Amino acid sequence: MASEDISRIEMLLREHFAQTDKQIAEIRTEVKAIRNDVEHLKRDVGFLHDWNLWLLMAAVTVLALPKIVECVKSLFGAIVDGLTAIVRVFRREDRA
Repeated sequence: MASEDISRIEMLLREHFAQTDKQIAEIRTEVKAIRNDVEHLKRDVGFLHDWNLWLLMAAVTVLALPKIVECVKSLFGAIVDGLTAIVRVFRREDRA
């Protein structure tokens, strides 16, 4: 009777360990799939981040570029006006 009980316990333990090994293998497979999904998500988020930056830069350029061009024109206009005034002053002195 004792040997039958030991055999039965050994059989139950083997079944339990086999089931545990199977569950561990399934968990490892799931973990591997999750890691792959995370890597894909990282790449997708990086791609979206890059596109968001490009779109933001394009929007800022489109919205700000006219103001920048206007500012540069105004600056050059002020420089030209200043130089013209200086030239006029010197021309007047030459005539006098």
